[in-house]
Amino acid sequence: MPDILIHKANELRAETRVALEAELGRALEDDEEVSIMAFSPHPAPTGEARVEAARKLQEHFKRIDQKRQGLPDAEVQDALDEALRSVRPGYRERE
Repeated sequence: MPDILIHKANELRAETRVALEAELGRALEDDEEVSIMAFSPHPAPTGEARVEAARKLQEHFKRIDQKRQGLPDAEVQDALDEALRSVRPGYRERE
């Protein structure tokens, strides 16, 4: 059995589609694709490996922050909201 399944929503069995829509909390559009992955997660890093991962992440965030210096906060927030809307259908900004 494969570890990754990709199907068009309109090709799913009715009971499968209903179950997926219940999990997603929204209806699927017929032209949407649904992917399902099954995998065994690895344990989270501990000790020095965890400290090093955190350090690298902080460096990455600093590089990103340097690139946005001088931009108005509203423009940065608008760009983030646009990015979230493009990858998360139904995303709504906080009110």
